[in-house]
Amino acid sequence: MDFTLDESQQAIRDLAGRILTERLPPERQRELDDDPDWFARDVWAELAKADLLGLCLPEAVGGGGYGLVEAALICEQVGRAVAPVPYYATVVLGALPIAEYGSLDQQRALLPAVVAGDLVLTAALAEGLGGLPPAVPATAATAAKGAGEAWRLDGEKRFVPAGHLAGRVLVPATTDRAAPAAAASSVFLVDPSAPGVTIERNTSTNLEPLATLRFDGVELGPDALLGNVGDGARIVAWLVDRAVAALCAMQAGVCDAATRLTATYTSSRMQFDSPIATFQAVAHRAADAYIDTEAIRLTAQQAAWRLAEGVDAAEALAIAKVWAAEGAQRVVHAAQHLHGGIGVDIDYPVHRYFRWAKQIELSLGGGSAHLRRLGDLLATV
Repeated sequence: MDFTLDESQQAIRDLAGRILTERLPPERQRELDDDPDWFARDVWAELAKADLLGLCLPEAVGGGGYGLVEAALICEQVGRAVAPVPYYATVVLGALPIAEYGSLDQQRALLPAVVAGDLVLTAALAEGLGGLPPAVPATAATAAKGAGEAWRLDGEKRFVPAGHLAGRVLVPATTDRAAPAAAASSVFLVDPSAPGVTIERNTSTNLEPLATLRFDGVELGPDALLGNVGDGARIVAWLVDRAVAALCAMQAGVCDAATRLTATYTSSRMQFDSPIATFQAVAHRAADAYIDTEAIRLTAQQAAWRLAEGVDAAEALAIAKVWAAEGAQRVVHAAQHLHGGIGVDIDYPVHRYFRWAKQIELSLGGGSAHLRRLGDLLATV
């Protein structure tokens, strides 16, 4: 593929980057750390005003008609600014699957509100401590007797991003335990304010709230079903592939910002009347961080492009996630080490990038999980 961005993609990247970095300087981020919602609402409104929230949604619902590559570019800028905005949850986990699998009524009811910045979406995928969603969810939806196509939802989902903000949550649930895994589950659109839904707030490594959602006899109408009964495994696989690509792109932004911050510091920090960047050991460590950052960016871009083009991306996704997990940890460790004593100050910006990199590393499976997936793929060739 050609990694050169066209003019439209460059404009999208630059606009998103300018809004996020100008509106979220370090002092504003420290204020938001104490915000219970961990949500820069004014920045979210600015992204909506710039048509960036609906950029990758269908034109029929007021979107821009772009695709995953452009969404990944915005995710990269979110990572570069370490921005507390639910773009990944709303657009990648929520809006894109609804645009792909939702009925016209579902799209018209939900997606225009996403475009306007009035609705936050997310998906509740994880159930245990593992990063990837289970093949057959423990959460179950049973057909309500005598209620036509109504359902009753019971179970628990963990580590739900933006779960405390979302107006709708995509919830995979088992609908037929006797069926093969590929047809055992379905996906439902759940209102978290509905009776029977409880939300427990947890705080992640990067201070982002991640919710535990519990469903106790939640009644769902036929309009809550996304796609068809038994489509759950297919929809979740589609969603997870795009979520992994978006996370890798976000990690590229995190590492790029950490590397640039380190370059600025080591170029101005003097030792023995010379910038420490001129010392061979420092220069080599910084160069390795730059190489890792470029590898993360390019492998993420390759994975997003293959998905957008509809070609097989399984190996590209596994490779990208390994770089985003293991390469990123080398980058942010180097950034902290090269900052010396100031690198351990949690109020200094470099520590924020370290926390974000660790959170992204473990989301939807760490490096080891994706190395195993890559090994399985290579073994079947």
